[in-house]
Amino acid sequence: MLKTLEIQNVALISRLSIDFSEGLNVLSGETGSGKSIIVDSLAFVLGDRADKTLIKYGEEYASVTALFTDVFGAAEKLREYGYDDGDELLISRKMTAAGKNEIRIQGKTSTLAILKEVCAELADIFGQGQHLALLKEKNQLAVLDSFCNFGGDDAALKEYHSRLGKVSAQLGALGGSDYERERTLDILRFQIEEIKNAELSQQEEEQLLAAHKRMVNAEKIAVALGEALEGVDNAVTGLSGAVSRLGDVAAVEERANDLSARLESGMIEAEDVRSTLEDMLSSLEFSEEEADRINNRIEEIRRLKRKYGGSVEAALQFLADAEKQYDDLQNAAQKRAELLDEQQDILEKMYGCARRITAERQRAAAQLSLRIKGELDQLGMKGTDFTVQFDTADRDRYFLSPSPSGADEVTFLMSANVGEPLKPLSKVISGGEMSRFMLAVKNITAQAEKIPTMVFDEIDSGVSGNMAQMVAQKLASAARGKQGYQCIVITHLPQIAAMSDRIVRVEKRLCDGRTETFAQTLEDNGRIEEVARLMGGVGRHALVNAEELVQHSEKYKSTLE
Repeated sequence: MLKTLEIQNVALISRLSIDFSEGLNVLSGETGSGKSIIVDSLAFVLGDRADKTLIKYGEEYASVTALFTDVFGAAEKLREYGYDDGDELLISRKMTAAGKNEIRIQGKTSTLAILKEVCAELADIFGQGQHLALLKEKNQLAVLDSFCNFGGDDAALKEYHSRLGKVSAQLGALGGSDYERERTLDILRFQIEEIKNAELSQQEEEQLLAAHKRMVNAEKIAVALGEALEGVDNAVTGLSGAVSRLGDVAAVEERANDLSARLESGMIEAEDVRSTLEDMLSSLEFSEEEADRINNRIEEIRRLKRKYGGSVEAALQFLADAEKQYDDLQNAAQKRAELLDEQQDILEKMYGCARRITAERQRAAAQLSLRIKGELDQLGMKGTDFTVQFDTADRDRYFLSPSPSGADEVTFLMSANVGEPLKPLSKVISGGEMSRFMLAVKNITAQAEKIPTMVFDEIDSGVSGNMAQMVAQKLASAARGKQGYQCIVITHLPQIAAMSDRIVRVEKRLCDGRTETFAQTLEDNGRIEEVARLMGGVGRHALVNAEELVQHSEKYKSTLE
């Protein structure tokens, strides 16, 4: 159940906090006062798509926070994603003018995908656009499916459909005609030979680049090595002379022998360095032929890399894939037969799932029809007939166009008047009847899905008079029955407002030269005054009539407890 909704910087709202109660909550106010903005804000924090136009003009961000209680339906998802699954759930969402989203569940950061999964168990919002959506047959199938228990067949069917797509792609890769297959084999053969003959390796490329770098800097290296060799020669000559001079005085100076031994050790090291430098200089001979070979080989490797993936590893992987495809094409007849067998097996399994899904849909459709007629009867549409018409593909037709949703197309048929034939919903239903029909459907599916909070944005569209009273009673019954759920309703009908457990009046005011939306929970006299306003009455008599309507509504609600 939604307990509190806090909104900041959304459209005309600077800051707003609304407390909701159990039962039937009504958002009332003049057209354009901002009632739908509150519903849009709730949809935003529950994970609906939104853009920067949601942000109040002149502000840098918009944020919405919602507190839910008794969130047992979402407990499993909360545990799955590592969030606290206590009795209360706090979610918040913030969007900046730069388009950045910040989402928190129980104070911890989250993603939009996780938010949607968790909130799917918390609330269902029925907007004004869903009237038209339900007239489309593909949406009618979704309504029926929400009332079904497929026992895993629906998930299996989608998995088989995915596998079928992969097998079909493999069959397509084998080529259609013999001419196409031979043409593909020629192309693959050329590519395989080109990569194989190149004998590519990562180590070779590194060695060639190093050799190329040495050649480019050969002159600089030769000069440096020559000068170093000259310096070492001078050092060896100097060390030799020093050793000789120390030998001349060794007989009279005891330390001369020690110094001479140390210098001789240095001479050995210097002579070794000189030998290495001479070898390096001798091996530094520049060959134009070798330079051309290295440059050509580097260019060949670069060409193949550009052609086959951008790197030596990618080219070698391309070779492996091409060899596999070549082998498959060479054995195309056998491979095709294997894939066709697999395709046939998948189609048989899909059709088996589809048939079981059809049986479940037909069972559910019979129950759904009875329940919808019962709901409509309570909403003042006595004598209304309703059924679900099936167009179910047979095996051959389904194999031609296998669908992941099954073999059925359904159409909701209705007759609102006794003696009139059943016709598609879109052909016979009026605006007021559509509102009541949607209320009936939502009441049934909400109970089946056990969604604790239902939000209706002007469910009373096209309803007036006695029908308005019946809709009000139905909403009160839905919010108080054994499987009752919290209802939040935007309405302009005094009958629904009088039947509510809480009225929140929404209005616009001018503050410091700007229009702002405010909301106030009405108590006692305030509720009666709001009902009187909705009745269009003026003066004391309007208040008396409004009070009578509220008392009548309270009496009706007492019979539901």
